[in-house]
Amino acid sequence: MRALLLVVAVLKTVHCISPETKQLVEDWAPLVWLHSEEPFYPSTAEFHLENVQVNNENDELVQSNPTLDGIVTGPETGGYHLNTMEPMSCVNCFQPFFSGQSLNESKVYTFVTEHEDDCSTVDVSYTFFYPFNYGKDVCVGLEEFGICFGEVRTFGNHVGDWEKMSIRFQNGFPLRAYLDVHNFGAWYDWNGATSRFDFAEGKPVRRSTMRDGKSDEIRIDVEYPEFLDLVGGRPEIFSANGSHGVWSQPGKHTYVHILTVHLDDYTERGENWNTWEHLKIYETGDLASFTGNDSWINFGGLWGNTHKLECELDPLIGECGLVGGPLGPQKYFNHDFEQPPPFMCGKSNRGQVSSPQDTM
Repeated sequence: MRALLLVVAVLKTVHCISPETKQLVEDWAPLVWLHSEEPFYPSTAEFHLENVQVNNENDELVQSNPTLDGIVTGPETGGYHLNTMEPMSCVNCFQPFFSGQSLNESKVYTFVTEHEDDCSTVDVSYTFFYPFNYGKDVCVGLEEFGICFGEVRTFGNHVGDWEKMSIRFQNGFPLRAYLDVHNFGAWYDWNGATSRFDFAEGKPVRRSTMRDGKSDEIRIDVEYPEFLDLVGGRPEIFSANGSHGVWSQPGKHTYVHILTVHLDDYTERGENWNTWEHLKIYETGDLASFTGNDSWINFGGLWGNTHKLECELDPLIGECGLVGGPLGPQKYFNHDFEQPPPFMCGKSNRGQVSSPQDTM
């Protein structure tokens, strides 16, 4: 009897999202456009684990063949990382699994927090995992009319890539959205009059460089698109070619320009990913509640190799050719909004659509 009560308690901890919230999450899941030339598709966590091992801080093997339910977990894994079974011997030494899976096979890991406050605040993060991030091909030298008079180098590649879009709802209505672009991003506020999100504020790009033999941080303001539109009643977002940064509009997005070096993301309506058909929904909370095939969420380390390559220009532009992998989805439990939510609710959304299908 005691064992039965324990099982019921665990189920309640993990699966207590209300039906209304679940419907809200499904209704507002975004339409994601991948670039028509995208070589590195998303995948499931299971697919990635089948192709990596767990290493420690010294790059020594801790666990071979990790699985969803068998990967090492807990606070001690904070210093671990997932590592390709075959070492990365060069920046562009691509391994077969870097290509990912088809969009129909991939999952959208969706993390939900119901705050149960006076505003019925719900925070949702739709997260997308890619086995590989291709950085940027940069002309080191003079570039004129699209021709590089120098050397073309690749910067910012890394194994494992987590990207996301977050939305905050209050009283069943959207309030604010956040789009994740690499290690920066932008917030958009819901406008019920126009049924779209308007740009509100954005993070700058920060780069550590060397000046006169001293470390210095450069702060670069980014020109973010002004709107995040709905299409077919859902947020329409764009995954940058190769690097998967999430933008609200198609086109060329320059986010770094240092001397002759510029970093650009390119987005377009290439292949559509209907994320609402591939949601895997989790309630955030105690990490100990993620058990069985959900145990992988409790792995606290990085999701890619940590050994860096071709870093000789790192002091100039703040980037190596091959950089370290990212943290896993635990970092998304705060959803990029003030936690806990402020006592006062946001601007009233009364009279605004409560479901994106109402805008169709």
